[in-house]
Amino acid sequence: MGTTDMQQTSEIEAALERLFHHTLEVMCFTEAERLPSLPAMGDAIEASVAFGGSRTGHLQLQVEPVAARSLTAAFLGLEVGHPSLALQTADTMGELARILCGRLVTSLDSSTPVEMKPACIGIRKPEKIIGQAFRAGAGTLRITLQMS
Repeated sequence: MGTTDMQQTSEIEAALERLFHHTLEVMCFTEAERLPSLPAMGDAIEASVAFGGSRTGHLQLQVEPVAARSLTAAFLGLEVGHPSLALQTADTMGELARILCGRLVTSLDSSTPVEMKPACIGIRKPEKIIGQAFRAGAGTLRITLQMS
């Protein structure tokens, strides 16, 4: 990876972190702490979004169940123990992934329309893979961004 590629990757990493913090704060009224390494994620709730435009790839969000429930409750304005949270959590994490992905891709190139759809497995090897992990409340979130 050349100096320009490393600089571009560093800029994308910084944008991803900044936008994640802002999206979490606005959507869920929650702050997150960046973790220094990527933890293993066991029984995580996953949401993936594929995107196209001037850049293509997909963003995957993995969230520990305790963090997903807490974020969903905050987003919907419900108590963490509310019975409907179980039905809403996967959709809310999907919405969080879509908003984060849309904001990131448009921040990298606002002149090109972005197309988002559910992620599917492809055989195209990504040029860049960026991973970040955060602690929000009692749980951990992990973001993986693959771009071609």
